[in-house]
Amino acid sequence: MKPGRVWAGMTFGALMLWWTVGFSIAETKHSPAHGLEHEMPKALLPKRMVLDLPQAAQEGLKLTMREHLEAIDAIVGALAREDFARAAILTNEELGFPKHHVAMQREQGATFPPEYHKLAMAHHQAAEAMGEMIPTKDLKRILPHLQQTIHACVKCHQVFRLQD
Repeated sequence: MKPGRVWAGMTFGALMLWWTVGFSIAETKHSPAHGLEHEMPKALLPKRMVLDLPQAAQEGLKLTMREHLEAIDAIVGALAREDFARAAILTNEELGFPKHHVAMQREQGATFPPEYHKLAMAHHQAAEAMGEMIPTKDLKRILPHLQQTIHACVKCHQVFRLQD
């Protein structure tokens, strides 16, 4: 097979995977049970707790969450390109404890439930562990930490929501 056809086939396959995952996420984005809505009546699904925050703190939290998502996207891209130096910098600066301190300033002293704080700390700790693992350049050792970092985000979104 010609190299151009191989590349086109790989690109098409990647696009199909992206499209499939995108629709899967879109279908389950409002489901705290991640796809279990077909197995469990809606009335039995856990309710998400509202974080009752001042408007400025809500806006700061939203900005931090968007930045975390963008950082994870950039980290995955860097890992896919095997640009481990860039992945480490992004992980440490955008997801680790330095970012936690930025987030606390943005939230202007707002009071969060202890469970939220526990989940936020789990996110930053997982990111710190990933940052320590990235210099090994061993994706089999790095990816479980990436999964734990993302899982901390998912868990928090399963439990909490901002006011409407």
